[in-house]
Parts: sequence; structure tokens; C-alpha cells
Amino acid sequence: MRIYKILYTVLAPLFKLVYRIKVTGKENIPDGATVVCANHTSLLDPIFLCITFGKKELMSFMAKAELFRVPVIGAVLRALGAIPVNRGSTDISTLRDAISRLSDGKKVMIFPEGTRVHTDADASAAKTGAAMIACRAKVSMLPVYISDKKRLFGKVEIIIGKPIETASFEGSGSAKYKTVVETVFGEILRLGNGGEA
Repeated sequence: MRIYKILYTVLAPLFKLVYRIKVTGKENIPDGATVVCANHTSLLDPIFLCITFGKKELMSFMAKAELFRVPVIGAVLRALGAIPVNRGSTDISTLRDAISRLSDGKKVMIFPEGTRVHTDADASAAKTGAAMIACRAKVSMLPVYISDKKRLFGKVEIIIGKPIETASFEGSGSAKYKTVVETVFGEILRLGNGGEA
């Protein structure tokens, strides 16, 4: 997507100038489709993730539907191919869109908490939507931890864990989705607490 690459070319050098971005575990990024899951504490998190994964990884990311109605921001989100999410409800068109992109071999980025969380979180805070999409698309989920401190000229640490195969979980339906997402988010928290990538 041309505008994605243009924005990446402009923003990546700028962010690398004003933040010291340290990435661990980049070798864990699988080829092809996967659901990328990360904790969410800042509006800048999607940009940090896009910079981490690189210009060639055209990630589709979820964004709350309200943002698409904001002038300029909405236009940019549409141009970037973001997927609108109506929070608090199961949106069939959103699920189909995300699964379709995964079927095309793309990566879809989802924040399992569904919104920014500034306090200490636990695995139970994660919503099951990300796991539902990954399980139905039969793809892995990639846990990523992003440090919550993002001061100008300070260090931002990003730790990429190993892919978690959704097919390895037994069961079906909501019970399975809950187990999968809590496992993935638990791994995100472990990475943030000093666990190895």
C-alpha cells in the first residue's frame, strides 16, 4: 500500500530520532499471516509496532470505529487499510475483514485489551476477539510487549515473543478463545516482567 510506505518513510526516521527504540526477539516474527497482539498504553503504540516490523510488513491494524469519523484521521486510517471496530459488540463484517486479510497472508495487529490501559493489567483483562479471529483463520498469535514509558529521547523497549499456535489448544467456541487469549496475554505480561523472548 503506497501511503503506508510513504508514511513509514517519513515517520520511522523521526521516531528513531526522538526515541531510542530497542527491539528484542525480532527473529521470532513468522513469515506470512499471524495475529500480532500487544499491550496498549499509548496512542503511539501502532506506530512503534509498524516501525518494529518494517516497511515490507504491511500490517492491518484494528482501530475503534469512532476514529474513522474524525476528519483527516479517518481518511488516513482508511488509506492505511485499518479495520474499524465497534467496541462492545460482535461485528461480523469486522471479523470477516480481518480473517480475509489473514487468508491473504497479511498480519493483523490487535490490542487484546480493546483500549489503552495505564494501570497494571492481568490476563483476564484481555478480550476474546483476537483469539476468535486467529482460531477461525487458523493462524498463530504473536505476543509483543511494549514498554509503557515513552518519554522523548528516552528508551522504548519492544520485546517480541515466540508465536503461539492456536491449533494446539483443545476445545472450541468461547471457552477456547478465552483460554487462548489469556495464554497469549499472560505471555505478553511475562515478557514485560523480564522473561526471555
